[in-house]
Amino acid sequence: MKILRTYILKDFVTVFIFSLLILTLVMFMGQMMKISDMVIRKGVNIVDALKIFSFFIPLLLRFTIPLSFLLGIMLAMGRLIADNEIIAIRVAGISLIKILNIFLILGFIFSLLLFILNDRIIPSFHYRYRSQIKNIYSKNISALIEPGVFLENFQNYILYVSDKNENKLKNVFIYEVDEQQGISKVMFAKQGEFIVEGNTLKIKLEEGFRDETVSKDKAELYRLNFKVFFMDIPIQEQKEVKVNKKPADMRLQEIQQKRNYLKKMGIDPKKEDAPLELIGEFHKRISFSFSVITFVLLGFGISLVVKHREKSINFGIAFFSAGIYYLLFILGETLISRRLIFPWLGMWLPNILIMAIGICLIFKYAHSR
Repeated sequence: MKILRTYILKDFVTVFIFSLLILTLVMFMGQMMKISDMVIRKGVNIVDALKIFSFFIPLLLRFTIPLSFLLGIMLAMGRLIADNEIIAIRVAGISLIKILNIFLILGFIFSLLLFILNDRIIPSFHYRYRSQIKNIYSKNISALIEPGVFLENFQNYILYVSDKNENKLKNVFIYEVDEQQGISKVMFAKQGEFIVEGNTLKIKLEEGFRDETVSKDKAELYRLNFKVFFMDIPIQEQKEVKVNKKPADMRLQEIQQKRNYLKKMGIDPKKEDAPLELIGEFHKRISFSFSVITFVLLGFGISLVVKHREKSINFGIAFFSAGIYYLLFILGETLISRRLIFPWLGMWLPNILIMAIGICLIFKYAHSR
């Protein structure tokens, strides 16, 4: 069994490393258009531009490692099946489940490594990437208004938007903070637009409501619904651009601390007047880490069905499967944003569905050979 394990892993590791390098390079080359735009149109120094996008490389590993695992298993198993070596292995009394266990153990090890990468390294590099971009382009407060960030650049206001297109905003949350009482007023609008005049942020809000506590114990709440609402928010003067951390920039511990802080301030993610991105990002980070095991099961199951060693066929199936997997993540995020599903379920849904497909294929075909 030791000789067989070494033989299979040698084949797998060769494909895995090659796929990892090629996929990472291809995805990075896709960012070269942005680098060219920064250098040619924005006048950014090419060294600074390359430095900015070097921070982007670790983020790519979150996607390329699981996909490379899928390709490695499909190509390694495809060659064994096409050359009828699987038959010889079974004649020797070794079941396919034992071969699967080899990949599962390796997948679990890489899942732990990917968990460390997702928790400690990627958030740090992602934040550096955004900080460098902001320090180059941020000339006014409008550049700092970014989707998914709790902005505290407005004296006693906290601003949050879920989407931004130039000066157009969607799902705008504005929290007015009282130093003694915490959150005293909450304003929400489905859409809005803004301009910056001097040290004032002028916002036009549409289709929303404003909640205001009318007692010290916050037992009484007054709600005002509006079609259009105008308000001015004072901007704090800052000598240097301060880039607030998005959930994607935080470690899991920081996400939990942020959740506790917001809850203490009266912003409870479980209520309708607060976003769910922090909870979703927490589960997304863990779910992505263990996607390696999901792709191990899927790749092993598909290889038993396809029975082919052709690289082009396996590459096509692998990219199609990965596309479905990440589309399910987008679906989960959409359902979470619309509060149609629990955040943990939305982020674990791709793993659950894809893993179920892989397990069904394995049980159906592993014992029929």
